[in-house]
This record gives sequence, C-alpha cells and structure tokens, in this order.
Amino acid sequence: MDFFQHQQKAKRRTGLLVLYFCLAILAVVASATAAVVLTLGLSGVRPSTEGGHILFNPIIYWTALLTFAVIVFGCLLKSWQLRKGGTALAEMLGGRLINTGTSDKAERQLLNVVEEMSIASGIPVPQVYVMDQESTINAFAAGFRPSEAVIAVTRGALDRFSRDELQAVMGHEFSHILNADIRINLRMVAVLAGILAVGKIGEYLLDSSRRSHRSYSSSRSKGNGLPVLGLALIVIGYVGLFFGRLIKAAISRQRELLADASAVQFTRNPAGLAGALIHIRNDGGSYLASPHAEDMSHMSFAPSIPMKLKQLLATHPSLDERLEALGPDWVARARTRARQSAQASPAQPAPPTPEGVSGFAANAPAVETYRPSRQVGTVQLGDMDYAQQLLQTLPDTVREQTHTPEGARQMLFALVLAGSHYDSAAQLAHCQLDDSEALQSLTRALAELGPETRLPLIDMALPSLKSLPAATRRQFLDQLNALCHADKQFSLFEWTLLALARQQLDEKAGRNRHTRFHRLGAVAQELQQLFSVLVWAGGAPQSKAEALFRQHAGSLLPAGRSLLPLSHCSSDKLFQAVDRLADLSPLLKGPVIDCAVDLALADGKLKTAERELLRALGSLLECPLPPLFHNR
Repeated sequence: MDFFQHQQKAKRRTGLLVLYFCLAILAVVASATAAVVLTLGLSGVRPSTEGGHILFNPIIYWTALLTFAVIVFGCLLKSWQLRKGGTALAEMLGGRLINTGTSDKAERQLLNVVEEMSIASGIPVPQVYVMDQESTINAFAAGFRPSEAVIAVTRGALDRFSRDELQAVMGHEFSHILNADIRINLRMVAVLAGILAVGKIGEYLLDSSRRSHRSYSSSRSKGNGLPVLGLALIVIGYVGLFFGRLIKAAISRQRELLADASAVQFTRNPAGLAGALIHIRNDGGSYLASPHAEDMSHMSFAPSIPMKLKQLLATHPSLDERLEALGPDWVARARTRARQSAQASPAQPAPPTPEGVSGFAANAPAVETYRPSRQVGTVQLGDMDYAQQLLQTLPDTVREQTHTPEGARQMLFALVLAGSHYDSAAQLAHCQLDDSEALQSLTRALAELGPETRLPLIDMALPSLKSLPAATRRQFLDQLNALCHADKQFSLFEWTLLALARQQLDEKAGRNRHTRFHRLGAVAQELQQLFSVLVWAGGAPQSKAEALFRQHAGSLLPAGRSLLPLSHCSSDKLFQAVDRLADLSPLLKGPVIDCAVDLALADGKLKTAERELLRALGSLLECPLPPLFHNR
C-alpha cells in the first residue's frame, strides 16, 4: 500500500471513528437516562406516565438531551484545548520542548536522529519534547499535519536507549506522521473526552455528596438520590471508558505493526527496534504516570496504561507479538536477557540480528516500476545514508546556527544572500537589516557548501522560529519577503524558501486542514498555473513548450486548458494555486506529483531549482518526497 492509499485509508478510519462514536453516544445516553429513572424511583418519585408509556415522559427527553449536550461539550472543550495540535498534547503530558541548542548529550543525540529522519523522509524537522517526569520508556508523535508534527519521548527512553534503538523508535513515529495517523489520533482524543465526560460529572456529584455532613444512610432516608446518581454516572462513565477503549483498539492496533514494519524498512536494522522493545519488556515498562495517559494511550509507542481484557481492548499488540514479527528468535533472546538482567549493564547495546531473521526488512515490498508518487512518504537505506553524510559535511558552526531563533533567522537571510548575484550589503540596506560581519561570514560559508544543503538547512532552521511570538514571526516573514525581492529577481529557490517559511510560521500554521476538492476539474486553474511554471522553469524553448505541456499535463486538465504565458506565471498566483491544491483528496495528489516530476525531467536532467521546487511542492501538499527520489 503506497502513501496515498494510506492517506485515503486514514480518511476511512475517520468515518469509522464517527460511526463508533455515534454508537457509543447512544449507549451512554440510554444508560444515563436509565440511571436517572432509577434514581428517581429510589428517591420515591415516580415519573408520570399519563398519556402513554414512561418513555414518553418529559424527564426522559430532557435527560437524554442533557447527556448528549454534556458529551458534545466535552468533545468541543478538548478540541479547543488541542487547537494547537501536537504542541498542546505534549505540554498537557508535561513535556518540555528541547532547546535545539541543548548541551545535554542524550537530548543532542535525539535531535540529531530526528534531523536525520527528517532529511531522509522529506518532512520538516518536528519539534521535540521530553517528558522529564516519566522514568518509563515511551514516545509518541502528534499533530494535524506533517509540517506541524511534534515528537515526544520519556526521560526513561533517553536514559536507556542506544542510538540504534532511538533511531528505530523515531522511525516508528515518523511512520505515523507519514501515514496520517497523527491527525486521526488527535481527533480521537477529543472524541473520547466527550464520552468520558459523563463519568467525570458522576465523580463530581459523588464528591459533593461526600463533602456534605449527612451520611449516606440519612440521605437515603430523606429521599436524597444524589449519591446514587453520582455512583450511577460513574458506572456509566466506565461504560463510556469501555466503548472508548474499544474504539481505540479497533482503529489503532494494526497500525502499530505497520509502524514497526516501516521503522525496520527505514533503518534496515531490526536489532534496533527489537532492542527498544526488549528494554520495555524487561527494564521498567512503558506505563505513564501522567493523569492524561488514558487520553493518548492509542498514540504511544508502547502501552501507556495497564489494560484488562487485552485481547479485546488493547491498543497495541503484545510486546512478544511485535518481537515475533521481527524474527523468530527475538522472543527467546528477550527471555534470556530477562534472566540475565541482574548482571546486565543498564546501557547494554542492542543484540545482533539473529541468523535467518525473517523480519519486516526482508518483507519490505520492492517498487517494481518507478513512479515518483511511489516514493512519496517512503524512506530507503540510501535516503538515510544521504542524510547522515549531509549532516556530517555541515560545519559545526553552520549547524549551530540553526539551533537558536536568532541563528535560524540569520541562516535564512544568508541563504537568500548566498543565492543572489546582487550586492548583499545593498540588499540588506534596502530592507533595513543589519549588515554584520557574522552574517557575511555565514553567507560565504553557505555559498561554499553549495545548493545541495539549502533545503535541509531550511528544514532544520524553521523549527527554531516556531516558538517565537506570532507578531515576531510575522515581522520575520515580512523581512524575508522584502529581502527576496530586494534584487528585483525573484528566483524559484526564493519562492521555495518563502513558501516553506509561510507554511510553518504564519498565523495559519498548526491549524488542521480539510479535504475540499474531490475532482481535479475543481482545481484546473491551479494545476494549469503549477504545470506552466514547471514548463518554463525547465527552460523549454517557446517552440516546444506547448507540446511539452500537452504531453504531460493534458491528461489531468480539462479540454481548453493550455500553457500559460510566462507573464501570467507570477509568484503570488503560484502561492495561491499550491495552497488550494493542498486541499485535494489524497488519491488525487499522486497524479499531480507524477506530472510535476515528469515535466521537470522532460529534458533528461533535474536542475537544482527544479529539485527544490518539487520537494517544496511535496511538503506543501503534505506529500513528503525523499531527497534521492530523482536518482532511483
């Protein structure tokens, strides 16, 4: 199953979630109504049945309506609390945003691994949180879309994992990002909060009754049914909890095995993932102490809460089942390590891969026929090697620039200056920006590194600016836009840089997006604009440009849509076009990516500016392209 099919399947899971949610609401509303009727009966109040059956009594109607309102309010409240996406959830769980300039060795290693995975997968570098209060081993990824994802790990994971184990777990979490799991996971948190809201009210009523000076027996003798109602609503809350966990298990369980398979495919190292699972199995577990552990139990790397009726309600396959999927010998090795745990070192490295391991790596499907869209959302061994080698070639001073807000700001300015043939001092003066020696030195360093490093540096720098206040980010975007236009020549790279910066830093960043277009005909004008830009960017002569456009783009466009003149291909129109194309149905994005790559490769070579534009297009459409897709 490719990236776009995973995206479409995620949309179907959303529909399944809605269906389960409706059924759970019916069950909770019916239970709450029965509880009210029972409470009234115990209090000596008999609901009137004049004119018909007791079900037609107004008390029944109002109880059902009030229960439904409580559930909806609980959903809306949690949705509002999570409006900032993954950042809100990480902070709710006590996560601390890791300073990208941290000197902590374990945190530095984690950031390096995340940067490698980001470059290899084509995803902007996520913000990374550590849950300092959690000594057990766990992690999760969350967010409404890949460009705004966050990753959080427990302190226990940082303290125990080797680099290979950490890389495998990050591969697992990146799989959830690529397969659109993170969006439905956040929606599920909000939905289930509503189902549990009735039980929370029951706890409040029971607590209020306990604080009163009357004993339960005297309350009963006076006909006070408040304690009974509180207990009944708590029971109903557990009914809601049962349905909530059932929903999680129905939607989440198989995705964990898929994420494990993807992690092994990304790293080609089953031992790393096996070592991480063995640590959890033998060395401290994965349960979280946070009171919100129940809310996010379906999105963690391993179970975050103890679970009864595991065969029915567990959100994760058992650890032994996951180890068995990696190879037949891993469970036996885990048991051996458990017996030897008294003598084993706490930081024992992951064991070597067993001989004859079947593993996910061996079962990874091969791409039979090259199509660019088949590489979207994938990470191959060559991509990981490329990412590691690229990061090693970056001077420490350049990498450090991306780890602070001011350094990231200077980095992005320097990238514009390094790609311009205009006098940099004049450009800075035109934009009323400081022309410091540090900025000029950084500009020279970036020019020497070459264009291959530009996109990775952008992806590494932008996360450092996300923590700035909205007004400061808006000011920075205005300055960046002015600097890009200061030399009167707006290049494709500058468009790429501005598009990615706006996606991650403007006021709409972090908000959820919804599919609006289910036909390519609905965005024909936008496709015409995008494909025309790609034709002219390839340098095709006027005599061949129209034929090239018809050959590659004609099948996706309605009759009558022809190549736009270069004068009609403005940067602002391209911004607007790509923004609307981002709301296409997932299965329609694949042909768009294929056509864009075919147009760029029409002359048999891929220019640096074209490669940057294509990868930016993938990121803006939430269809991450790996860095080496054009070389396969």
